[in-house]
Amino acid sequence: MAVKQIDANGVKQLLREARKLFLQGMSGDPRALHAIIRDDPGTASHLSILTSFVSGINQFDCDLLGNAAQVSGFFPAPAKGFDGYRQIVSSYFGVTDFVREFAADTVFIPVSSPNRNGMVTPGISAEFVEASLDTASQRVAIISRSMPVLAHNASLSLERFSHAFVDDTPPLSLSAASAAPDPVSDAITGHLARLIGDNATLQIGIGRVPGRLFLKLTNHRNLRIHSGLISGEIRTLVEAGALDPDIPMSCATVMGSADFYRWLDGREDFRLHPIQDTHNPSTLAKIDGLITVNSAIEVDLLGQVNAEKAGDYFVSAAGGLPDFSAAGHRSRGGCSIIALPATNTNGTRSRIVPRLASDTPVTVPRTDVDFVVTEYGIAKLIGKTPDECARALASIAVPDARPTLERYC
Repeated sequence: MAVKQIDANGVKQLLREARKLFLQGMSGDPRALHAIIRDDPGTASHLSILTSFVSGINQFDCDLLGNAAQVSGFFPAPAKGFDGYRQIVSSYFGVTDFVREFAADTVFIPVSSPNRNGMVTPGISAEFVEASLDTASQRVAIISRSMPVLAHNASLSLERFSHAFVDDTPPLSLSAASAAPDPVSDAITGHLARLIGDNATLQIGIGRVPGRLFLKLTNHRNLRIHSGLISGEIRTLVEAGALDPDIPMSCATVMGSADFYRWLDGREDFRLHPIQDTHNPSTLAKIDGLITVNSAIEVDLLGQVNAEKAGDYFVSAAGGLPDFSAAGHRSRGGCSIIALPATNTNGTRSRIVPRLASDTPVTVPRTDVDFVVTEYGIAKLIGKTPDECARALASIAVPDARPTLERYC
């Protein structure tokens, strides 16, 4: 069956006919929809929407989501305009099951321009593409000429889609971490580099720490990458020759600047896979030397990690942190690392705390944390008694907080 070409009015008509819409997040965000629905908010008012939008990365547009009949997601949305939003509790590996269970009838997938054989790629995000296409009857390819093509990325026949919409809204970009002096991050990454040897397989999140950590790993060799996300700072390691040339980087999504996307186009050293593969315990169990480096909001003296709630507010979700922390801890020759500044942004509160509050979620249990790193040093928790763990954690807290923490040791 031929793919039906549609314009913005055709997109609005499809939305009016839809009942259940899935919106992929991260760099798979179908950004063209934001402007279309903002122009006519009524097209979304009857919809039940499931989204994998991520706090702080994707735009929780009030016209797109706040006007819908029901919206569910896996990360917290801004409080304003989203009173009916449902946040589903799940690690990232579990999201695929919810996407299939939701069974959206309509999905929009950003893709590259078709090649001579009519094949497209999902460009820079494979997270939930297959899962959502499997259930939808209205499958819309948003074709963008600015979408990079990774040479060995999984291709899709354009005939897999029912409709095609050409739009040159660029892919969602992620600014590089600031190059301004940051002694705290520099100290943290200096400690992290001591825990990472040649031949390690790395999973690292986004933010200031990865970019600065990569700078400290440029003299390493044969490093490998297996992650949910790869950010633009990875260029530092690629161009330094620090990565294993025979093992492509593996991830579910890539994000960076427009310049990074141009650099990506045609590269053969990236492989994008769906979340059901990248975060799958059976996949991760086969990786020796897996070192996972992730951040958190606070860690208590038991070694329990909170990466979701700051004060009275949920600011993030578990995401892939439980998936990868458990895998790093279990990997032969690997480890699970939590890296965080010793205080909050304004320096008024220690992020090493005696105990997590009773209403604070434990994102990662203490049994899956091997090391905690702050600018003050490394706390090794693996193989320690609870008292020894507490003393190690207190020793890397901000000095002003140590006397209070030591009373709990």
